[in-house]
Amino acid sequence: SIKTIKQMPSAFGEADILRTILTLPGVTSVGEATTGFNVRGGSTDQNLVLFNDATIYNPAHLFGFFSAFNPDLVQDIELYKSNIPEKYGGRLSSVLDVNTRTGNKKKIAGIGGISPLTSKLTVEGPIIKDKTTFIAGGRTTYSDWILRNIKNKQYNKSSAAFYDLDLHITHEGNSKNTLYLNGYTSNDRFKLNSDTTYKYNNRNINLKWKHIFNNKFYGVFLAGYDYYRFQVTSEVNPVNAYKLAFDVSQKNFRADFNLSPNTKHTIGFGLTSILYKLSPGSFTPEGKQSLVVPDIIQGEQGLESALYLGDKYNVTPDLSINAGIRYSMFNYLGAKTVYQYAPGLPREDINITDTLNYSSGKFIKNYHGPEVRVAVRYILSEKSSIKASFNTLRQYIHMISNTTAISPTDIWKLSDPNIKPQLGEQYSLGYYRNFKSNAIETSLEVYYKKLRNFMDYKSGAQLIMNHRLETDVINTRGYAYGVELMVKKRSGKLNGWVSYAYSRTLLQVDDPTAGQTINEGKYYPANFDKPHVANIITNYRFSHRFSISFDATYSTGRPITLPVAIYYLLGSQRVFYSNRNEYRIPDYFRADFSMNIEGNHKVKQLTHNSWSIGIYNITARKNAYSVYFVQEAGVVKGYKLSIFGSAIPFITYNFRF
Repeated sequence: SIKTIKQMPSAFGEADILRTILTLPGVTSVGEATTGFNVRGGSTDQNLVLFNDATIYNPAHLFGFFSAFNPDLVQDIELYKSNIPEKYGGRLSSVLDVNTRTGNKKKIAGIGGISPLTSKLTVEGPIIKDKTTFIAGGRTTYSDWILRNIKNKQYNKSSAAFYDLDLHITHEGNSKNTLYLNGYTSNDRFKLNSDTTYKYNNRNINLKWKHIFNNKFYGVFLAGYDYYRFQVTSEVNPVNAYKLAFDVSQKNFRADFNLSPNTKHTIGFGLTSILYKLSPGSFTPEGKQSLVVPDIIQGEQGLESALYLGDKYNVTPDLSINAGIRYSMFNYLGAKTVYQYAPGLPREDINITDTLNYSSGKFIKNYHGPEVRVAVRYILSEKSSIKASFNTLRQYIHMISNTTAISPTDIWKLSDPNIKPQLGEQYSLGYYRNFKSNAIETSLEVYYKKLRNFMDYKSGAQLIMNHRLETDVINTRGYAYGVELMVKKRSGKLNGWVSYAYSRTLLQVDDPTAGQTINEGKYYPANFDKPHVANIITNYRFSHRFSISFDATYSTGRPITLPVAIYYLLGSQRVFYSNRNEYRIPDYFRADFSMNIEGNHKVKQLTHNSWSIGIYNITARKNAYSVYFVQEAGVVKGYKLSIFGSAIPFITYNFRF
């Protein structure tokens, strides 16, 4: 719930939806200050992140310290990772569905907050009383003063800022028709110890219409537009000034229907269609004096469509079955130049046998297939139940990244004649039991997942501004498995939860055209493989005005490839590297603490105020985000990089009216 999220300590006093998601079993991240998350052994691009049904490609602000969602507008958050409903598709691991509140129907109201780093304000109220409402919110940061006060003079000229704006309008035409208009925009800009400026932004808008045909049948229709862009510029040297840019946009349409013919059946069916347009990269001169030679990668477009049908069948009061099928199709479209390679030989430039040019809108390659979704729940008693599910999923769009987390310079790639869609199958089984009149919930789940056509990269791969990206990527197959345990206390002065997960993700090269093997063709851990993850989240309420929160997290360090030997060549030290991901960075541990102090609860006053005060990383542990090696004066030296190497105090003033 959003109430629980706001109680949790965070890095800078801002309630964070994604960081709360990371405390659930089976959900991890690769390190500090990342809002990309991994679910049950999947990569970050295998999660579909929806904000009012709009796709968010980069849900991060300010180096990952903040998520894209303003918590003051959020109504509910749902994460699907076991049984993914058939209405959702396009990703292999999970769906995170975030929805905002509707505005106050009776009066103008607001909520806001001020901290040393950020400010936010949300206003809501009626446009037409009892008929049309709005809720609008915005956040911004003024973090440059912190960067200017860093003792290291190299960072005094650094800058970083972000803002986001939300607008949501709800209009109830009559008892059978409701319209929703949703808009979201965000912008990030930063420059650290260099002349290079990074910018990225999201733009999303959609219109949704809910129509009730009768008391057993209703439909929801949606049309929308989603856009994401990043830009890197350098202007310090006018002769070499450049701009590097990428963008992806999609036009969406979906129609979802819900039919309840009787008390035993709830039938859902519908269709979706997404038209993707990608500009995979442009490297252009910045300014009239620049001598940079322009380089623009040809754009891509594709059409992803799906039909689905599902039924929730209550067989008996104790047994229910959710069964559905989703048939998805993907069409890779022109205009596009496609390279063909000699059969059975590595995909390399020297093995190109033909170059095919397709006109605009021409169907180049088609992929399609069924996706099965089945879930069964059986109630053993008033206190316990078991659940089992089976999913098959397809993913036609891939994130191309040389990092294990989401970064501003990640690009996306559509499946094409040379890069196949990712395929996944997941089996899961869970046992659930409540204690003390349902005040304590426990769950134990196991899962097994098969992966096909999972994308990995050749050693030394060039990912940015690569006109033939298929020559640097490798198809792999793999499997993931794990066990997840959670104990949650929902009520009382002391509440919270404890979670633990053991999970593994192993990959193997399965690509005869790769031209190279990884680890001699044996299975190797994925970049985000972290076997042990444990979380403790506690809240204790002393009174209705004062409470404290404490959380702690531990995880195994992620895999890394390390130099294991030194040799000399031409008078300098060189290194020989281990098998891929054979070693791990040090284990991760962090503990946070916060106090929540509310003002008096008098009804008749101008504002209601509260304070959030706390410390992030109270043990000041220097957790290694990465380990890297550089050559200095002919000698190879190793370093550990820590994002937060000290305890960080925070204070936030919140108000509502």
